[in-house]
Amino acid sequence: MKSVRTALRVFEEVAARQPVGLSELSRRLDVPKASAQRALSTLADAGWLRHDVGHPGQWVVTARFSVLADASPAVIAARDAARPHLRVLREKVQGWPGMFVLDGDRMVLLAGPEETTLRSLEATEGPLPVHLSAAGRAILAHLPDDTVEEILERARPPGAEADPALARHVRAAVTRARRDGYAVVAGEYAEDLGVVAAAVLDDTGTPIAALSVMIPVDRLHRGGATEFGDLLVEAAAEVSASVGGAAPVG
Repeated sequence: MKSVRTALRVFEEVAARQPVGLSELSRRLDVPKASAQRALSTLADAGWLRHDVGHPGQWVVTARFSVLADASPAVIAARDAARPHLRVLREKVQGWPGMFVLDGDRMVLLAGPEETTLRSLEATEGPLPVHLSAAGRAILAHLPDDTVEEILERARPPGAEADPALARHVRAAVTRARRDGYAVVAGEYAEDLGVVAAAVLDDTGTPIAALSVMIPVDRLHRGGATEFGDLLVEAAAEVSASVGGAAPVG
């Protein structure tokens, strides 16, 4: 079982940081090089990893993962189109950008130049629920009210009592996101974290993902939300256009 866990950790790290070499994998995962090499060889033999042609000695995920992953072609295209925008956002905002997709009642990070930073936050805070996520609220803003209510109901922990005040707060935040074109969360998922996000839309105007930037919450309190929101709306519109989608209305 230990070798299976190591292989899974190696695969996740390659997917997050590709292309990446053996030494970096061993250091980041804190496993012996021999163990990391065995996992790489096993995953390569199974068709999940391969050597990067452009970077000798480094590893990338094969096309098999994209083909078998439970993601639509539009989402995969949006992820690829978003990567350069996320790098630019990181430079402009000096924060942690990412592209998130809605997976049931939680948000999942799909791309970002700081994947490891973002994943480590989730490891400490737990899965990112849609109603506490700026990316989630940005996506909800482009969905019908009955769908929003259904998703919010699923997001409530099993056995937990309904929280009318929280429900009103989330609905108000979704309404503001519809008005502004971007959503803002300040200290709700993690108390020192502020997040701004805008939705990526397909050619029917349906949200398929959201671009977001995480920053220290005090930067939001100093009035940065509008500036960052405008940047994200512009980037999301360009990603939407690149996959044949509509520009978000804000």
